[in-house]
Amino acid sequence: MTRMRIHLAELSLAGGQRQERGYNTRVITPPPDSEDAAKGSLIMLLDLSGPPRHRRRYLRQLMNTIQSTYYTTPGTILSALVHALRMAHHDLRAINASLEGEEDRYLCHIACLVVQEDEVFVAQAGATTVAVLLPTGIRWLSPLQDETEDPVPLGMDRDIRPHTARLLVPPDTMMLVLDSGWLGQMDPDLFRRAIAHPTPDEVLAELAQAVDVAYVSALAIKLEEGEEEVEAPPAEVYTVIEEGEEGEEEEEEAPWEEEGVAEEGEPLLNRLRALVTRLLPRGRAEEPVSPPMPEPPPIERPSLWPFRRRETGRGRGWRRTIWLLIVILPLLIILATTAVWWRQGQQEEARYRAAIEQARLALQNAEATDDRETVRGYLQQAEKALQVAAQIHPKAAEIDRLRLELRDRRFAVEQIKPLYLMWHLVDWNGAEGRLWVQGDQVYLLDRREDVLYRYTLEDTGEAVKEGSRERLMGRGDVIGGKTVGDLVDIAWLPAGMVSPASGILALDGAGALFLHESIHGLVDIPLARPDTWRSPQRLIVYAGRVYVLDPQAGTVFRFLPSPQGYTQPPESYFATPMNIAGVQDMAIDGRVYLLFPDGRLLRFLSGNQESFNVDTAFSNPVALYTTDQLKHLYVADAGNRRIVVLNKDDGSFVAQLIPGEGFDVDFGNVQTIFVTDDEAFIYILTSRALWRAPLGLQ
Repeated sequence: MTRMRIHLAELSLAGGQRQERGYNTRVITPPPDSEDAAKGSLIMLLDLSGPPRHRRRYLRQLMNTIQSTYYTTPGTILSALVHALRMAHHDLRAINASLEGEEDRYLCHIACLVVQEDEVFVAQAGATTVAVLLPTGIRWLSPLQDETEDPVPLGMDRDIRPHTARLLVPPDTMMLVLDSGWLGQMDPDLFRRAIAHPTPDEVLAELAQAVDVAYVSALAIKLEEGEEEVEAPPAEVYTVIEEGEEGEEEEEEAPWEEEGVAEEGEPLLNRLRALVTRLLPRGRAEEPVSPPMPEPPPIERPSLWPFRRRETGRGRGWRRTIWLLIVILPLLIILATTAVWWRQGQQEEARYRAAIEQARLALQNAEATDDRETVRGYLQQAEKALQVAAQIHPKAAEIDRLRLELRDRRFAVEQIKPLYLMWHLVDWNGAEGRLWVQGDQVYLLDRREDVLYRYTLEDTGEAVKEGSRERLMGRGDVIGGKTVGDLVDIAWLPAGMVSPASGILALDGAGALFLHESIHGLVDIPLARPDTWRSPQRLIVYAGRVYVLDPQAGTVFRFLPSPQGYTQPPESYFATPMNIAGVQDMAIDGRVYLLFPDGRLLRFLSGNQESFNVDTAFSNPVALYTTDQLKHLYVADAGNRRIVVLNKDDGSFVAQLIPGEGFDVDFGNVQTIFVTDDEAFIYILTSRALWRAPLGLQ
């Protein structure tokens, strides 16, 4: 048997910085004359993860358990090593059971080596790795080589199965002991270069330059022929100690002498020089020969990694401060923000309740008041208050209920009558149109295309018959030897002196009249166009007479009927000249009504203007309608998106019509309107469609 001299070096990185010594290794060499000498030298590397507060204390406790158990357990070296690891496992499980309030439990990956003469015995648990350089190449020893299950460290709630090995080693054997931090760092080329160096210090210096993790430890061991002893770097070699206070650095005197520790007074400069020599070797005669390199154990972490990375005891104060800042500062920000939001929410809720109460009070005051202007003021207050409340809780059901109450009250005071029933009759293309309805016949004049169409209503009046559209006349047609020009307007001509049959009468811009009636079809009606004819705009037939509005001529021409037509030159309706430039529309019921874009509505009798005060204001009125059969005057007020109903006697306000909910119609686009003689239905032509609706004014 050959006794071996142990030359040992230690590498410990914490936070990426190499430490003077680590606290997770221990080397025990019993004196040659002791009874424990037969058990050989015990080398331990522990990789303990968990809360840093008690880690160093628990490291000492585990190493003490392993050391005392190994040297007091009878039997073979391997059986004693396995028993020592299991006892340490039992102790760590007991520690974890007592730490129910701790954030994490403690887990320990461990590698224990015993050097006895020319043999090395290895016992491992967890994810440690031992590399032994033999003459035949590198021998890897690791629980990671077992592909049937992930390595189990000490402290887990399951039994451990230590990985063991027994090697016969020749002199000058180099060994590496690596903790779990080397997973992912096991580059074959790196270890081939490192382990080929002749001294443990150079091996670790090579590894230290290449490793890129913050926390890692390793031991490099060289077995040389000679008396059994340990040569260690200037780091503490641990022996069995008693439990002390947390953070205690001083250890008790060993029960046997341990060799290989650097002298206590070694100058720091010499240590630095030795370190530089190891890290940056110069003047080396030749590069070390790389040994054969088989595949190392798996370099990736197991799929079920049972612990989090450990922290070093050094620098844990500032690290704890950083973690406190990382964890507590966002919580404080969240709490402060929550408090601000809560206070703002309380203030907003108070504003909401105040606005709701203000709206409710305004509606109550409006209901208790008869004066229309006062009611309007209260309704405006309620509307503003509901707008404020809606900014805070836009979908509150309480706001919807108050808005309905506000709408009903406004409908009552403003005499708004929604058309809750409307029938879509004809799609329209946006062209300027004129409209006349006679029984079930609907006449539409497209002034853009200069074409007159006729539609027939269904018996219910809720739609036009399919395929009933009929073209009656259009620009370019020749009727009675006359060519139809730009069509201006249409009106209904009753049977009488001019025509034995009633029909639809159309006027073109050149002053030609064309009639479509049931007996003769299309005929031309003579019209004595005056020299002052300029740009006719509106055609109305009243009491057999034809009235033509010509704003550019400054008058309304009135043509009297004869059996031959309207062959006599017309007379001006006005008794005195009138400025009617820009007039928008005209209606006649025995009196003549003129509507202007600025909202004026003038009434004339026998050519003289009468006093007529309208009890409302218009915004961009576009159409006017009444007949001698109707009680009311109808004005399409496009700017206010409504149709106003007025009393013809005094101009008082009767009602305003708006579309009912759910109908795709905009009264801001009205072109013309028509009301049946019994005022039961109104026809509304917009830029998009023709609609029919019941009036229900009674």
